Amino acid sequence: MGAIAAIVGAIGGLCAIMGIVTAAEVILPLGAQLTWLFWFVLSAILLLAAIALAVGRSGGGYD
Repeated sequence: MGAIAAIVGAIGGLCAIMGIVTAAEVILPLGAQLTWLFWFVLSAILLLAAIALAVGRSGGGYD
């Protein structure tokens, strides 16, 4: 799960960069719904998922 966490985290980071680029109006929004707020919320969700995947990979072997 470590690789999946890294992939999800990288995609979350790219979404954050896309939100910054959209908020700074370097490029226009790709659609009516794809505003800077959408990108930041998606980034937060993906980064939290990456944290959950990274923590969950340990297996928690409590015997």
